[in-house]
Amino acid sequence: MAGKASEIIERLAAQQRVLILGGIAVIAHGLSRTTEDADVWLDPMESIENWCDVVRAELVVGATLFDVSRHREISPSELEEAIDLAGMVRVGGLDRYLDIFYQPNQLDLEDFDTAWQAAHLAIGSARVMDESFLIATKADTGRQTDAEDLAFLETKLRSEMKVRLEVCALEEAEKHFARYVDHTTCLAALKNPDSKVQKLGLAGLEELASDGNPFAVAALKARAESGEG
Repeated sequence: MAGKASEIIERLAAQQRVLILGGIAVIAHGLSRTTEDADVWLDPMESIENWCDVVRAELVVGATLFDVSRHREISPSELEEAIDLAGMVRVGGLDRYLDIFYQPNQLDLEDFDTAWQAAHLAIGSARVMDESFLIATKADTGRQTDAEDLAFLETKLRSEMKVRLEVCALEEAEKHFARYVDHTTCLAALKNPDSKVQKLGLAGLEELASDGNPFAVAALKARAESGEG
């Protein structure tokens, strides 16, 4: 065994910004489950070439690289091509697989800075991805584990946001709505004494309803019938 995935993560995080995602991140947010691999998003930096140079420099003796899109082991010199195809590379030969992402599922490179600022937990020098960004990475994968993670993360995020949206100022409410919106967060905003926060919640409900969300449609109908609409 070449070494521990956690040691490579820590060395990467000592040089560049690193966000932990995947199962380890979900566990850090409170879900009791196991995971057999580690997933990180290494700061995309200014180019794929620079990014690959950082990864290559941290590979320990005995570690192997896998191109998951072509299901084969690759040499360090093939790393750029693998990243261009799959947006990530898998490192083997460690105590567990380590997946290093250049661009995670459903996220853009430009999202890294926002995700980094939103992260409020840390493991060593790396930050743990915020619930709202984790939700994006686990959407529409078709995997049962991701579906279970998604249900946990959405429930946790809704619960946290509901408490704050009923009492917070407009600036905080806008930040919450930029992270995540569903009918329960909109209804929480409608209970806020600030009319501007209420307006934000109503606009969110209307947008969800226009997209066919049945809960938002029902909430708007109830408001209209009660004379609040």
